[in-house]
Amino acid sequence: MTVYVLHIDPPFKHARHYIGFTPDPTADRRVSEHLNGLFKGTPLIKAALDAGHSVRLAHQFPGANREFERWLKDRKDVRSWCPCCGVNTRPIPSPGSISDAYRRKKAREQAEYQGRAA
Repeated sequence: MTVYVLHIDPPFKHARHYIGFTPDPTADRRVSEHLNGLFKGTPLIKAALDAGHSVRLAHQFPGANREFERWLKDRKDVRSWCPCCGVNTRPIPSPGSISDAYRRKKAREQAEYQGRAA
């Protein structure tokens, strides 16, 4: 399992990054699918490439799971640690840095959602 971050340059509309997940041990196959416009690529990356933007693999987190992917997306701070952006105001996060508070919050949200769905 691997979580990966794609960097879009220049930013495409609102998007500067794409965070994804693959069950593979590395992101190579999945990134190739994105960059070659294969059917499993995301519409955002396809649109950015079609508009002439460059897209490259900025970072990958081997061994990371979907929870880590969601955590990265919820943080909304990729630009502050993305090696391609050059801002580097924060260290690159690690899969072990998900806090217990975040996990409790997500468990509460899931319980509330299930309560409404019932």
